[in-house]
Amino acid sequence: MTNSKLKRRKTAVIYTRVSTDEQKENGFSLQDQFSKLQAHCEKNNFEVLKHYQDDHSAKDFNRPEFKIFLKDLETRKIKPDMFICVRPDRFSRNLENTLLMLGKFKSLGIEFITVENHTELNSPESLLPFLIYNLMPQIENERRGLNTKQGMRQAQREGRTMGRPPLGYLNEKTTKSIVLDPINAPLIKKGFEELSKGIYTIEEVRKKLINEGLKDCCKQSFLNHVRNPYYYGVIILSKWKDEPEEEFLGQHEPLISKQKFDEVQDIISGRKKKTPVKLTRKQELPLRGHLFCNSCQGKLTGSRSTSRNGSRHFYYHCQKGCKERFRADIANSVFEDYLDSFRIDKNVLELYMAILEDVFNQDEQERYKEITKLEEKIRQTNLKLTSLQDKYLADSFGLEEYKSIKFRIQDELKRLEIEKEELRIDKSAFKQYFDYGFLFLFNMKRYYLSADLEVKQKIIGSIFPEKIIFFENSYRTTQVNELLTLLTLNINELGLVKKEKAIPKNGLSTYAPPLGLEPRTL
Repeated sequence: MTNSKLKRRKTAVIYTRVSTDEQKENGFSLQDQFSKLQAHCEKNNFEVLKHYQDDHSAKDFNRPEFKIFLKDLETRKIKPDMFICVRPDRFSRNLENTLLMLGKFKSLGIEFITVENHTELNSPESLLPFLIYNLMPQIENERRGLNTKQGMRQAQREGRTMGRPPLGYLNEKTTKSIVLDPINAPLIKKGFEELSKGIYTIEEVRKKLINEGLKDCCKQSFLNHVRNPYYYGVIILSKWKDEPEEEFLGQHEPLISKQKFDEVQDIISGRKKKTPVKLTRKQELPLRGHLFCNSCQGKLTGSRSTSRNGSRHFYYHCQKGCKERFRADIANSVFEDYLDSFRIDKNVLELYMAILEDVFNQDEQERYKEITKLEEKIRQTNLKLTSLQDKYLADSFGLEEYKSIKFRIQDELKRLEIEKEELRIDKSAFKQYFDYGFLFLFNMKRYYLSADLEVKQKIIGSIFPEKIIFFENSYRTTQVNELLTLLTLNINELGLVKKEKAIPKNGLSTYAPPLGLEPRTL
């Protein structure tokens, strides 16, 4: 038997790693590591089976290339004698993880070797330097993190903003200061103003602001923003170790006053009633706020009156001193009968339902197309980020330029993710939503009578978008709901709308055609 057959060349995989930002700061490039490993293998006559290379942190082994290496071992794609890297911190910066992984290597018969600071475990005494060499990267990593944490906390004490500021502010790269975003800042300020009124929910305000041009703001993000003291000029330094939470005056410009911020917090936390208007609402006066005086055109109010015999009645009356005054129960009853006078043809409603479903399905198809487009843009943006890192590692540009481009790509990625999240809002309640609306149109009076006061007023507002005047036991108005006007018209056998108006019932004024309720308000 020849010597060549007796002495088989040992096989090895070589591993190189950097975390992107540390490469040029420490001058420890992937190319440099690869050269050292290649020279070491040639010197010792090792056969290199494969080279694995990562651009990730060493806090754990959840790294793309290292995971591929483990998969190759499991599938027996490779069976190396050795795993070689330049030094212990290229392998891991956590001693516990290191020991667990080396235990796995041992069970597979793989020897762990480092070109620098290597320790042969051929005696019990060699275990101590081995542990020290592999513990030092963890100590260095934790010290670096601790120094960074302390530095950031000190900067916050000085009122400086760490990281990206909240929506409504921008990082000004030239002066390295925080400035107001000309687009989002006025809208965020308006959002606080709207919420402080106590009339709208947080989601209603958010949607309103998005329609007005607010960018990059999903539901949870907006809720976090309206709870953030940053907007009244404060930096919150969170509790850490034995240091309590503290509040410091920020160097940025406040967007709102502390008083306004506190008002909003009271409302969204339930410490304050949502709206003082609701405190004055009465079940007996559902038309208050919608009725106007026949004499002066001013808005009518309502109040309770006690007669000499002790009877109590509610009245609608003018706030400007006119003699306009009438019993609320009579006006309410006439309005209920008015709702009961609506009779909409079932075939007409079914036709509208079919049309709406068709439009909705088209919208859904467009929505899924947009989601697919966004997913492709997200994929392309991630490729840009990977390409940027590759160019940086190839010394194509400096660290500052790399960071600037990286932040811009990450901002774009965040914007695309938010847009995608917005489009994924569940639309599945459509059929149930319109089923309820059409049932309402078939029996408006019953639904109106069973509704609470707030819903009743929404129904009234939908039927009468303008002034309502109650005079001589009937109603009139200058503008009506166009959808219900159309629904109450007749349609001939050719599917064309006849021009004759529906005949009002119950002695109501013919000043306007029958009205109705838009489905969107139900």
